[in-house]
Amino acid sequence: MTSNIEAAKKGYECFQRGDIPALIRDLLDDNCTWVTPGPKDKLPWAGVFKGKQEIANFFGRVGENLEFSEFAPREMIEQGDTVVALGTLSGRAKKTGKTMKNEWAHVFKFRQGKVVYFQEYIDTAADVVAMT
Repeated sequence: MTSNIEAAKKGYECFQRGDIPALIRDLLDDNCTWVTPGPKDKLPWAGVFKGKQEIANFFGRVGENLEFSEFAPREMIEQGDTVVALGTLSGRAKKTGKTMKNEWAHVFKFRQGKVVYFQEYIDTAADVVAMT
């Protein structure tokens, strides 16, 4: 069985190459809850998403609004069924052309090799500035 850190790394690799269907199919539990902070009126990808279809919609909103020049996990910490990933991103908002640079923390909760819960921690104010 793959370790939880290896599973998280595979998910980031899928995201980086744009293979969202594989990420959703291979990494996520059918009833996964995905939490991304921010004001929904300014950040269309913000919210709580439940299940693979809603999470696919989340990734669709990210793709419609953001273009990444860098999205790099740099450290992962595992304890029990929890993995915390720390990383950086750079990119631009497609609507405004404004660039953004941010550090993030992602918390994954696994059950039987699949993500059942994900929560992102990020400077949403920087994202709002880029989007407006």
